[in-house]
Amino acid sequence: MPNRHTYLQNEGKENNGFKKTRGFSSNQNPDAERIINRARIAGLYQDLQQYDAAIGARNERRTINFPSHIDLLWIHFFVPYNDDLRKKFYARYGLLPQAFNAFNKSVLFEVVDQGAFEQFQEHLTYLNNQDTDVPYTQQDFNLIALIDHFEFLDNRIIVPTTEGAIFNLVSPSQKIAITQQERLNKYLDDARINFDSNQSGDLYFIHQLTEGQLHEISDNFDVVQAITSSRPLTVRPGTFGELRMSYGFTTTIIDNLPIVGVIDTGVNTIEPFEGLILPTINITDHPDQDQSGHGTLVAGLCIFGSELPATVQEEYQAKCRVLPIKVLHHDTDAINFPAMLKAIRQANNQHGVRIFNMSLTMALVKNYNETFSYFAYELDKLSHSLDILIFISVGNFDSVSLQELLTTDYHQDHDYPTFFYCPNSTSPVHRCENTNICVPSESLNNLSIGSLAGNYQQNDHTDISPSADHPAFYSRKSHYDYNRDVNNKPLLKHQKNKYLNKPDLVVEGGDLHHSDSGIEVLTNPGHYYTKTAGTSLSTPLISSMAAELIKSYPSLNMQSIKALLINSSDYFKSGKFPEFAGTDPLLKKLVGFGKPNKAHSLEADDNSIIMVLEKIIRNDQLIAIPINLPEYLLTAENKLIINITMSFKFLPDRGNHLAYLPLHIGFNLVQNKRVTDIALRNADHYKIKSGFSWSEDHYGLENALFSNVQKKEYRLQPSDIVGLDGSMAIAVRCVSKSNIDSQLLHHYRTAEHPFSIVITVTEEVKNETEHNLYEEMLACNNLTIIPEIDISGEANLETEN
Repeated sequence: MPNRHTYLQNEGKENNGFKKTRGFSSNQNPDAERIINRARIAGLYQDLQQYDAAIGARNERRTINFPSHIDLLWIHFFVPYNDDLRKKFYARYGLLPQAFNAFNKSVLFEVVDQGAFEQFQEHLTYLNNQDTDVPYTQQDFNLIALIDHFEFLDNRIIVPTTEGAIFNLVSPSQKIAITQQERLNKYLDDARINFDSNQSGDLYFIHQLTEGQLHEISDNFDVVQAITSSRPLTVRPGTFGELRMSYGFTTTIIDNLPIVGVIDTGVNTIEPFEGLILPTINITDHPDQDQSGHGTLVAGLCIFGSELPATVQEEYQAKCRVLPIKVLHHDTDAINFPAMLKAIRQANNQHGVRIFNMSLTMALVKNYNETFSYFAYELDKLSHSLDILIFISVGNFDSVSLQELLTTDYHQDHDYPTFFYCPNSTSPVHRCENTNICVPSESLNNLSIGSLAGNYQQNDHTDISPSADHPAFYSRKSHYDYNRDVNNKPLLKHQKNKYLNKPDLVVEGGDLHHSDSGIEVLTNPGHYYTKTAGTSLSTPLISSMAAELIKSYPSLNMQSIKALLINSSDYFKSGKFPEFAGTDPLLKKLVGFGKPNKAHSLEADDNSIIMVLEKIIRNDQLIAIPINLPEYLLTAENKLIINITMSFKFLPDRGNHLAYLPLHIGFNLVQNKRVTDIALRNADHYKIKSGFSWSEDHYGLENALFSNVQKKEYRLQPSDIVGLDGSMAIAVRCVSKSNIDSQLLHHYRTAEHPFSIVITVTEEVKNETEHNLYEEMLACNNLTIIPEIDISGEANLETEN
């Protein structure tokens, strides 16, 4: 009988409010004179001249008359733009923010009051007329001192494309924006340009238009903030020939299999898939069949998991059924992103699909420290509203380009792993920024997947990667680089978040460029099997694990499934690999939380127990739930290892980099004391031992980047266990930011915020006893074994006075 996971239902306590203050001293001298130096004044005045010239040039190119225009400019600050600055820049200069980037140090403003904006120009002119450095303390132009540089937003075309263009529209703050959008719709209709939009109407997919129309829209419609491409990255590095002449196995189908939505090129119902493929949702103009074979091989890995490439069997058991969502026909087609969002909703509403596999990304590589894309934003919103989980590949570095970088265009900076990160590279053909993850794999509510170089074969068949355990040469890394200055200033310590890392998870994806290095996958009749490699393969392998979890624990929400996968994950330290010695950050950027252990995610052994907590918390609240320890541990003299993972979904703030995730929820393992003591007293009073800290701090609330996934390990020595007097507690606290959209602010300040926590308690047995930790924990706690039927379990919270 396996040791199934349990719901933790011990009675908890809550407290409204908790200690948030910090003790610190300022190094600034309040009597020091603050100045704007002459060189920077000259630079800002030059920016003003270029701004005026750019507006003039744009007005000359206009061919469509509007009663007024929408002038947008990027201002790049030395400090993060906060709510106080929002009020001051609006009142003094008539500037209203539309979007944020670079940790909110770069802000896209709309000029909503031309009269007030003239004062901005006058202040710059006044400063330029001075011959020396200018003191700014208590001066009307003191806000200018915060600016590094600025520029007018003219050309909207970020990625030029005449097929599958995506228009991102500004938020309507003035009547002219509504007028321009209405006129844009009429322009598209009159020109018979087909387009689709998302639910909120601020993202358009343009099927096809001419190059002239593309530039006419960019030159005239100020309401269009950016024009990008929805073309996908090459979906896989390549395939290597046929291996067999039949499938050679039968498929066992059990009852109540979960459904995985495969967002891809369609899925062909080949012999092993019979009875497992639902009718296709097709958003393309082509037939349902999978012409490229990519969706079919992805579906095979979803259905059979790693057993297919790892073993040769006469019979495989299906892990899931598949609902094909065909978004591409040819690998280079554009993706109708709004239609894809509707298809995901349809799959969830009509078939109850909660797992979606997206083994493709946009051909848009994330710049270092770039904000969240509109594509990621839409997927995060969808996951928040539907309780779904989308598994997204981080994308592959092109195999042909990689081969050239290692041969004909060889440079020492192309060697592994320098290839991934070398900011001062002298290579004439490669920049490490091009190895960053692709859009939309920065999505936070969903899971992003990278690749290890192994292929599940007994021997190491890697080709260009150092070994099967290494991150694959073609896999991609997180785009956050906290060592870089932002607008000529370093990031503050509390702005760095160790959990914000993509990919979240990695698993084998094969290697390049030798045929034996690839993973064996299913393809169409006549070929039957082939070998290939890529994050496109790793992604469905983890989707398959998630399907098995849902089959075993159908009552869990999807954030709990996410937390279980991450809680079971692990990876080597950089010391394991000489190439990464001393570069832990780079290795972590490539592997995230590591490789999930399917067996550990599904059940526990006798020396461990896995407890799941699904609860809600409100803003400015702290809750504490006790966990009792078996009495035998007082004398067993064995250690306890406690791994805790938290995951929660959230509603993002569109275009706000620092506050894209406006909610902080953190946890800690503490002494089982009064909840008011945990909430209001110093940590020294309630912490178990030094080093037992909160998973994430809320210090610097408005300027910090938060993460909605956190994992932490706590180790209890025998003496620690004795000092706990039979119990400990999991404490969780919550607070939200204020520098966000007003409607979102009301939501975060008043709503209940669900979160999931997975707690794995493991006894490190050095002294054998007759006791079974799993059974003993069941006996001394209110734990319910999670059944294979759908139920709901919640702990009871009471307010402690």
